[in-house]
Amino acid sequence: MPQKVVCFVIVLLLLSDSPRGRLAGALELLPRDRFLLADNGPGPLPPGRTVVVLDDRLASLPGRVDIPARCPAILSGQCQAAAQYAQRAGLLPLDCGLSLRDTLTLSSSTESSAVVSLQRPVARLDGEMVEPVEVPLALTRRWEPFPLLCCAGALLLAGGPAALLEARSF
Repeated sequence: MPQKVVCFVIVLLLLSDSPRGRLAGALELLPRDRFLLADNGPGPLPPGRTVVVLDDRLASLPGRVDIPARCPAILSGQCQAAAQYAQRAGLLPLDCGLSLRDTLTLSSSTESSAVVSLQRPVARLDGEMVEPVEVPLALTRRWEPFPLLCCAGALLLAGGPAALLEARSF
């Protein structure tokens, strides 16, 4: 059965000590017709269409941010501040990293390819479940692991493995 891909624009809310850093640069490579990188400006964020991305270099807990209830959050499994914030805000964490405990990891990586590995089922934004899977990616540039996993996580949440395979962001 073919998988559907979510067709509305997804808001990526980046919470970082340095909003214009390497992670923002990576997220901006995602298709602009499907992803909008936002800061915590005025106005409510759309429920069911927002994904919070917590920087792995986050040093302090963000202040009050108006995030929809049970919003997915992509974060580093190694960043204590991000994990604490996600728990306190009631977010649904998608932990990324190179540890076996992380939900989204790389099972292999070279300069020209990577295999993204989803270790546990996660719910997409439309509520459908994505089962554990490995997705090979051809890379057109050098990637640090965490930004690569954040982009892969956003695509998985939007449309599952099909969205990752169709992406030309890497």
